[in-house]
Amino acid sequence: ELKAGKRRAEALRNLADRTAVEDLKKLVAVLIQADRFGTGVAQSLRAHSDYMRVQARQIAEEKAAKLGVKLVFPIFFCILPSLFVVTVGPVVMKIIRELIPMMNNM
Repeated sequence: ELKAGKRRAEALRNLADRTAVEDLKKLVAVLIQADRFGTGVAQSLRAHSDYMRVQARQIAEEKAAKLGVKLVFPIFFCILPSLFVVTVGPVVMKIIRELIPMMNNM
């Protein structure tokens, strides 16, 4: 689009609209703002990358917080029964061994 004669800001906006990626729209806004006000692109990109890192960290923390709730059911249905068999199984076997001879004597 730049070779076709469109302005840089318009070409960047069209790029953001075509892709419909929210992060790209934010990057385009940063680049247009840097171009409009004459600030350094490197400074703007550093600030935007810092923002993106913070946002990625927050998303990761949210996912980690939700993970505990999602793990309750696998733990309850997979790990807890095997733990129950290992801890209570020997006690049940001993009780059965003691009760069977008593029942045969009756």
